[in-house]
Amino acid sequence: MKGSRFTILLIATLSFLLCPPVSMSQEKETASTLQGTLVVVNKSDNSISFIELATQKITNTLPTGKGPHELIVSRDGKWAVSTDFVGGDSLTVFDLAQQKVARTINLEQYPGPHGIKFLNDQERVAFTSGKSQHFVIANIHSGEVLSAVNTQQQTTHMLAISNNEEYAFTTNIRSNSISKISLKNNSLVKQIDTEEMPEAINISGDGKYLWYGANKEGLVTVIDTNNEKVVAQFSGFSFPYRILFSHDEKVAIVPDFRLHQVRFFDTTTFKEIGSLVLEEGAGPQGITLHPQFDIAFLSLNLKNKIVAIDISSREIIAEYPTGNNPDGVGFTKQ
Repeated sequence: MKGSRFTILLIATLSFLLCPPVSMSQEKETASTLQGTLVVVNKSDNSISFIELATQKITNTLPTGKGPHELIVSRDGKWAVSTDFVGGDSLTVFDLAQQKVARTINLEQYPGPHGIKFLNDQERVAFTSGKSQHFVIANIHSGEVLSAVNTQQQTTHMLAISNNEEYAFTTNIRSNSISKISLKNNSLVKQIDTEEMPEAINISGDGKYLWYGANKEGLVTVIDTNNEKVVAQFSGFSFPYRILFSHDEKVAIVPDFRLHQVRFFDTTTFKEIGSLVLEEGAGPQGITLHPQFDIAFLSLNLKNKIVAIDISSREIIAEYPTGNNPDGVGFTKQ
């Protein structure tokens, strides 16, 4: 009996030494050792800021066109593109390694660019033109507009694209619809009726579920893309600004711009799993995912900063300064 107790005690001691419990100080240290750089648009400054995670400081600022809103970073972290939405009518392409403006793509024919995504080749971007009612594809290196599809809807705004790049979907705020577009044929497939004032949108990697937010009634709705039936709907929002998935796509994260909070949903059970109340008057907007960890970087537009959120614990683990009125944000290791 004594031998058994000794064996149990020895195993427990070894387990503790090899796998000690994580303390609060260790958690904070993990957050403070995040490496890389955030790139964020500053709406009121017509600029982007480079923010070093290790020092939590702005290291550089570059100009955009007028009124930038969204920003994306290529998968290899070498390029970023801003949509110069309010009067800029352009895309600004940034060389992140050199930290310089590489070129400006004039969009006189397709003004008011907003939602934007890199396509799989990482050389082309797809974006919306709300003023001209188009879904557009351009090459960021040549600056050439390659194709444009008329959505025939008012205020075409944000977009989502399936991983196999078969279809793209755009929210059309004033038409209360989502346009389904064939990327293979560069053609409009159909319009999907939505709740009023749809804006935020995302699609599961397999293309099965389309999530969108509707601002009029504060709803987030999930649609089965095979039959366009509603499989889930969540209420109680005021302005569900964006929708982001965790790396395994088991969690959907939705910041609410007007209620200054973030809500989290299980994408398998379609149940809410928690929320994070932000500081008063935070105004959460742009959001992106760390390429390795389940950490979301969220712009607080009305506080001129970005917060890093641990998705599993739903806690803020770091804060970073920005310029005035940050929105679209991306991550690079450059």
